[in-house]
Amino acid sequence: MANEIVNKEQLHALFLSGMPLKEIAKRMNSKPGSIRTMIYHERQRNPYEWPHRIHYPGKPKELPLMMHSYECTECATRFAVEDYEDVDHSATVCPICQSNQHLQDGNYGRFIPTSVTRRAEA
Repeated sequence: MANEIVNKEQLHALFLSGMPLKEIAKRMNSKPGSIRTMIYHERQRNPYEWPHRIHYPGKPKELPLMMHSYECTECATRFAVEDYEDVDHSATVCPICQSNQHLQDGNYGRFIPTSVTRRAEA
């Protein structure tokens, strides 16, 4: 079996466009399983660039937000802030205490809205 050579920039663009894996594989002359594996490995290296796709009826069009959670041990407040490469977390303070002295680092991951606001049709 010959090794497949896939243009990672093209794969990334097609993946972010929302194209189904079968279509990506067809366009790149590859197999869906191979494409899925490549995406998995790229996601391990750079999760911000390869977000998980959300599959549920009525999903919002926006991409999920990457978030980082914190807990303040002084006032027992839990909160989250956006977590992207260019966000400076050294400036993060508790929204109640306005201090970073008692902050404990929490988890990070993607925020997925659970409800979709629908406009009333006239």
